[in-house]
Amino acid sequence: MKQLYITLVAGLCCAMSMTTLTSCTSDNDDNSAEQIEVTPDDKTEYTVRDLPVIRDGKADGIIAIRYYKDLPSVPYVSVSDFQRLVLPGSTVTVTMTGTGTYQLVNPGSTATVNTVDETFVVANYMSFTNLMGLMQQGMDNAYLDGLPCVRYSHQTLAGGSSSVSFNYSKYGINLRGDETNVYFPFATLADLYADLHYHNAACNGENVCVASVDDGSNGIGSFAPEYQVEKLKEKGTRAEDMIAYAYGELCFTIDHFYGMPGRSPYEASIRQIGFDKTLEASDDGKLIKQLLLSADMKQYTFGIEMLMLYLDDGGHTKTWPDNETILLDQNFSMSQDYLELIRRYFKEYFSDRMGSSVRYNLLKDSRTKVYGDNLTYHKKGNTAICHFDGFGKINFEAWRNFYNGTGPLPTLENTQNDNLVVFLDALKKASEDPEVKNLVIDLTLNRGGSLDVVAAMTSLMYGESLCYCENTLTGQHVTWYYDVDRNFDGKFDEKDKDVHYDLNFCVLTSDFSFSCGNLFPSLCKDTGVLVAGQTSGGGACAVGMFRTAEGFLYQLSSCRGRLTDNKWENIDAGIVPHVTLNTGSELTGEWSGITYTQYGLEPFYDIDNLSQIMSSYYSQR
Repeated sequence: MKQLYITLVAGLCCAMSMTTLTSCTSDNDDNSAEQIEVTPDDKTEYTVRDLPVIRDGKADGIIAIRYYKDLPSVPYVSVSDFQRLVLPGSTVTVTMTGTGTYQLVNPGSTATVNTVDETFVVANYMSFTNLMGLMQQGMDNAYLDGLPCVRYSHQTLAGGSSSVSFNYSKYGINLRGDETNVYFPFATLADLYADLHYHNAACNGENVCVASVDDGSNGIGSFAPEYQVEKLKEKGTRAEDMIAYAYGELCFTIDHFYGMPGRSPYEASIRQIGFDKTLEASDDGKLIKQLLLSADMKQYTFGIEMLMLYLDDGGHTKTWPDNETILLDQNFSMSQDYLELIRRYFKEYFSDRMGSSVRYNLLKDSRTKVYGDNLTYHKKGNTAICHFDGFGKINFEAWRNFYNGTGPLPTLENTQNDNLVVFLDALKKASEDPEVKNLVIDLTLNRGGSLDVVAAMTSLMYGESLCYCENTLTGQHVTWYYDVDRNFDGKFDEKDKDVHYDLNFCVLTSDFSFSCGNLFPSLCKDTGVLVAGQTSGGGACAVGMFRTAEGFLYQLSSCRGRLTDNKWENIDAGIVPHVTLNTGSELTGEWSGITYTQYGLEPFYDIDNLSQIMSSYYSQR
C-alpha cells in the first residue's frame, strides 16, 4: 500500500504514466507548486492473454484477461471489458481519483472502487448490474422470462437503500488498478451481475463464455463441454492461489447474495457471523470447508455438492446437474471417517428427498384414478377444473412465431405441453358454456416454474399482474408490474383491458405446491380469489444462477427477490387457504426398503364439493 500525502487541489494535469495534482498557491508564495504522485495502488507484474469469447455457442471476438504474478491461476478482467462483454454496446467510464481510488460510471449508476481497502461502493446496485435490457429495452433489473405475451411495465421501491458497500478484503479478494482501469477477478464480477434471468459468464483460462440463459440444461455447459461437471472434476490438482480465491469468492457470494428464504437451519448464523464461521461451528460444516479447500478436484467437487445439501431450502439452492451425478463417488482419497459421515449425510438427505418423491407419485396416481391422463379440462355441473403440475412448460418457439407473424396462435391443437395454452383453452371452454360459473385451478402437484405464466394467468383472472418481493441485500420492498396481451392480438394496447371472464375462480393447493406454485395462491389470496386445500409448500425466493471460480454451475435462493404477500410478509411458510380440505385415504409406497405414507386428496378433486365451497364463499362477498 502506498502512502498518500494530501494537499489542496486546484488543477489537474497529465504526465505520461502518472497523474499530477497541483496545489493552490497565494501571491505571497514562491510560485512553486507542490506536486504529489497519484498512482495505482497495485503494480504487481502481470501477463495478458487474449482469450476467445463464445457467446451462446458462437464466436464473438476476443477479450483481454490478466494473470498477476502473485495469483497466476486467477483470471482478472477490466470492468470496462466486462461491461461490454455482458451488455454489448454499453460502457463503463473509469476515472482515477486518487491513489488506488476510482470512480465508475455505467448506464445504470455510479460506483467507487478502492484498491487499497479492496472496497466497492455503488450508488444503486441493482441499476449498476442491470442486464435486463437484453430482454426488453429500458427494463429495470427485475424478472422476466421472455414469454412474448407478457411485458415488463415498471416497478415501485420502498424502504431500504439502493446503495450497497462491499468489503472484499475480508474475503482475501484483491482488486487491482492502473492509470486507466480497474480489474476484478472474473468470477467476482460475474457474481456481482448474476441476475434472475440466469445471464451468465465464465472464464477458465482457455476461453470466456457468455450465455443468455444458463439454467443447467441450456447455456454455457451446452455449448462448451469443458464447463460440464464431469469434465471439471477430471482436472486433477487445484492450484493454491485458486483454492484460496475460490473459497473466498464462494463465502462472499453466500454472505451477500443468498436470499435467506427462511427454512435453512443456518440462515441466522450466516447473517450473524458469516458463512465461513458458520461452517467452522459444526462438524458437518468443518468437513465441507476441508473439502472446499482441497487440492484434489474430485474432493472439491464433492464439497460443492455437500455445501448445497447443507444449505438445502427445498430445491431453490442446489448444484447443476442434480446431486445424483456425483453422489457417493468414492474415486478419490478420503479417510474412512469422512466416507462414513458423507454416507450418513446423503442417506438422510435422500431418504427425505425420495420419500417426498414417493408421496408425490402416490398423489399423482390417486388423481389419475379420478381424472385419467387428461389434465386439461373437466366439467361437472356449474364447475370446471384444470390442472397444472408446474408453470415451466412453455413453447417459446410457438409463441415467438405467433408474435413475429410467422405462426398461428398456440392452441391445444397445434401446441402441446404448454401451461398457458392449457389455461386459455380452459377459459374459453368455461366462458362459452352457459352452465359453468366456477373454474378451479389445481396446483396440488405444482412444483413451480415461470413467473411469466403466473403473470399472464393472474391478469386473465382478475385484471392485475404484479409480484411483491423484498431485496434482502438492499432491504428494499419491491413491486414488479407487468402488461399482458390479454386478447392475444399481438399488441399491448387499451383493448387488453376489455377482456374479462365472468367466472368465479378457486386455487387448489397442497404442501407440494412450491415456488411459483406457492406464489400463485399468494397473489390470488391477496386479491380475494378463493384458495382451498392445504397450506402450500413454500419456496419464497426467486433463483439466481452462479458459477464457481473454476466453472461449476450452482443456483441459490437469490437476494434479489424474496417473495412476499401484499403486506410484505415472507411466504416461505406457505399460504394458508381460506378453506381447509380434509385429506382422504391412506396411501403407501416404498423406496429402498422404506415404506412411506401419504394421505390421498380425494376431497380436493370432488367437483360437487368444490362447487358448494365456491358457492358459499362467493355468495358472502
